[in-house]
Amino acid sequence: MAKTGFAVVGAGLWGSQHARVFSTLPEAALVAVCDVDAGRAEAMKTRFGARRAYTDLGELLADPAVEAVTVATPDFAHSDIILRALAAGKHVMSEKPLATDLAATQRVAEAVKSSGRKFMLDFHNRVNPGVAALHDAVTSGELGRPIHGFIRLSNTTFVPREMLSWASRSSALWFLGSHVVDALRFVTGDEVERVQAVRRDGHLRSLGVDTADVHLAILQMRSGAVISMENSWVLPPDSPMLYDFRMELVGEKGAVQVNTADNGAFRKFTGGGLRSADLFGAVPAGPGRIGGFVYEAIARFVDAVVADGPLLATAEDGLAATEILTAIEEAARTGATVSIR
Repeated sequence: MAKTGFAVVGAGLWGSQHARVFSTLPEAALVAVCDVDAGRAEAMKTRFGARRAYTDLGELLADPAVEAVTVATPDFAHSDIILRALAAGKHVMSEKPLATDLAATQRVAEAVKSSGRKFMLDFHNRVNPGVAALHDAVTSGELGRPIHGFIRLSNTTFVPREMLSWASRSSALWFLGSHVVDALRFVTGDEVERVQAVRRDGHLRSLGVDTADVHLAILQMRSGAVISMENSWVLPPDSPMLYDFRMELVGEKGAVQVNTADNGAFRKFTGGGLRSADLFGAVPAGPGRIGGFVYEAIARFVDAVVADGPLLATAEDGLAATEILTAIEEAARTGATVSIR
């Protein structure tokens, strides 16, 4: 079988997820990895069997074996890489968000339209079993018209203090809220029309991380439904898991609740209190296969490039998410209700 050449830009935690998929699926080949840190690039190359490791993006994009590029760099470092990869004629998948400002996101969306290349945004919660089941309950009409609900996706302080060296250049709103607003749009098939929001600061700054502690928002949908949204980076570090992701929608015919994190299926008491585990994102699989929604989402990009399969999420979805997050920031800064196009 002829293999399609994929390359990963960003040799951190999430880049490793990309590399695992491309080194596992039989129709894909991990031909290159790239990171500004040569040691990390070489380590990823060795771990996943890539052919080459680069520290210069231009050299990677000039490699004729690279047909598709995935971007797994920090939140603020996506758009320029996407634009360069598209200009080089590569298919591209990026982690969220497209960019952390609206103008850059619009440039990417326009570049995707004119490129003629495949572009996908890794909004992997679209294939998260709990979110997908909620989507089905809404689209089938079983729930009835949504009236109100809430979405919470928050992290413990471990994430901004220890996991992300660049946390001061992002926030829980951008790091987590991107997933939340896309999940909401995906589940409801509806668009956010107006937002109100507040943010609180101080705790993380006292710990040496210069970013917001939490954003809380009220999202008013075009249909009239109202959704409350929380993105925090200050959950206690002894929480059972480093993230908490919950959703609830109340409709005319009933309610649906989703808890994709601490669902109680696995509970460990071996020191340090109660600990749980992610039983959906990555699951055991045999050679040549992958398991779990995190890997499945990345594999959808392989399907799109190799077999012209449907894209999980598009640049337009990324633009919609950035518009909502930008409006939340403005609402939190001004105290005003902010309308979205």
